[in-house]
Amino acid sequence: MTQVAQLTRHLVPSEAEFIWLDEQGPKPLTLDMLALAQDLGFWQQTSLSSNQSSDSVSRDLDDRYSRLFINMIQTIKRGEGNEALLSVEQLRRAAQAQQLDNLLDSMLPEHKQVQLLREKIRYFQQLEIYVWPSISPMQYRLGQRSPEIAKLRWMLTQLGDLPPKTLNGYRDAIYDPTIVSAIKHFQIRHGLAQSGELDKSTLQALQISPSERIAHLRQVLFRWFELPVQLPQNYVWVNIPAYQLHVMENDSSVLSMRVIVGKPTTPTPQMMTKLTLMTVNPTWTPPTSIVYGELLPKNNRDPGYLAAHGFELRNVSSGYSTVIPLAHMPAQQVSALLRDYQLVQQPGANNSLGRYRFSIPNNDAIYLHDTPIKSLFSRQERALSHGCVRLDKAEALVNYLLIRHLKQSPLTLQRAVAQNAPRNFPLVEPLPVLMTYLTAWVDNMGLVQFREDIYQLDEY
Repeated sequence: MTQVAQLTRHLVPSEAEFIWLDEQGPKPLTLDMLALAQDLGFWQQTSLSSNQSSDSVSRDLDDRYSRLFINMIQTIKRGEGNEALLSVEQLRRAAQAQQLDNLLDSMLPEHKQVQLLREKIRYFQQLEIYVWPSISPMQYRLGQRSPEIAKLRWMLTQLGDLPPKTLNGYRDAIYDPTIVSAIKHFQIRHGLAQSGELDKSTLQALQISPSERIAHLRQVLFRWFELPVQLPQNYVWVNIPAYQLHVMENDSSVLSMRVIVGKPTTPTPQMMTKLTLMTVNPTWTPPTSIVYGELLPKNNRDPGYLAAHGFELRNVSSGYSTVIPLAHMPAQQVSALLRDYQLVQQPGANNSLGRYRFSIPNNDAIYLHDTPIKSLFSRQERALSHGCVRLDKAEALVNYLLIRHLKQSPLTLQRAVAQNAPRNFPLVEPLPVLMTYLTAWVDNMGLVQFREDIYQLDEY
């Protein structure tokens, strides 16, 4: 028997008191509940309309509102101890105890993004009344006039990338510098190369309909519902599709930087963890997949590659105390010794982890770290790693941690770096770390930002 069918057994017409309706119609709380249901896609405004002149129709409407609410709270709060909320009668008791408001409030996380995303969903719902235009792919030049340009101008205006301006029909269809600026603005919001030209990627993004945008924003909104109701006051936030790290204090970013995340074949996982340890001059012990898939083939093609990049062999059974240098060692011998030894890269300029590693306990051997290759941060798409998160400004994060979480002086850090040997600095108090997969958000300017679904996790 389905969940809805089970619930309908509790709908007893003789029950006197309505939960959601009174003599004036829907209660104020009901309107709030329906607004949330519509924002989340549980309900369409026309689907529960009713002529309330009949008590039986009102009873049916009240019961349907109850089933809607139960379905919504069970979906949003799945696995959080709300399984007991199974019947309309339980809702009725909550309403009589004046606990229904609290129940509705408990569904909404206390995140500013939740309200901002709901507002954007409503805005795109207003755009659904239009037939969203399709623009022919072509290159435009300044001063060119075309009906396609008028459509482009209208779309950019509706999406908030071009300020509204009254133009006559002739001027509307002319390709001018304001359209170029608006296209660049649109490209920034979508994580695209800022060419100002209507290239293939920009054209595809422009022609995504308001209905598709609503489905996308709802998917992101549900991801916010999966996060803790209250986020820590101070935490490190990595948003994977945005390729960005923020240090958050009191809901504001006090430090931000570009990051490199895992490739689609080795994705960075979503997680809630803590930064517990910073290591200066770390060594790197690559996993077997990298050793056999990348490092050994490179050493076979270019003998001496491993030695030139600071690798040595360490014996596992002796607690890594037995070390074999790789200088002048034939490639075949390196492969043979790997039965008893592990490749370990020593600290230094070539170390893949750079000068700093930030430990975040998890089951996937993921951590944040510096990198010696800074040129990759200039790329627009930065899903390039084996899963760990590389930091563009690792030293800036170190300086932030020094005073607030490590209680160390800059001089202590300078001396540790200069020694070129590994040294661990435990945090006085672990700093929460949030790894999210949010392909859309509303920025500080009130503009909605969209990013590519690099791991193909969005389903709508």
